[in-house]
Amino acid sequence: MRLFRKKSNTQTTSEGTEPMSSPRVPLGVFSPAVQAAEPNPQHEFKRLAELEHIFIRSRRLRSLDDVPFVVNEIRNGNIVLLDITQLNDGREQSYLELKRIIERIRGETRGYQADIALLNDSCLVVTPSFVKF
Repeated sequence: MRLFRKKSNTQTTSEGTEPMSSPRVPLGVFSPAVQAAEPNPQHEFKRLAELEHIFIRSRRLRSLDDVPFVVNEIRNGNIVLLDITQLNDGREQSYLELKRIIERIRGETRGYQADIALLNDSCLVVTPSFVKF
């Protein structure tokens, strides 16, 4: 004696037997239609290009602690002028520190496609991608 029967995936109609299609159940969070909200630099570029005001910020570059300031200003669509005279004094130690800081700025603003340019021996400019030199 059988207590449980396996459900049949076939349905009997006037034409014969057809496979029965199961209704699709949404997967909720795991559904491909639901996307995670990640920061999209391209979306932010469009938003930044529509800004009414673009500010020019300046700062004396002293250490790696100044990098978050630069990244936040670029994220907000501002131009940053950096005074590098303190780190560009000819000493090897200062030169390596300056190089490390510039690489960190370049790495953290890569998603925003920021441009970095050396204006002279004492000034570095960092701009958002929509600003042309």
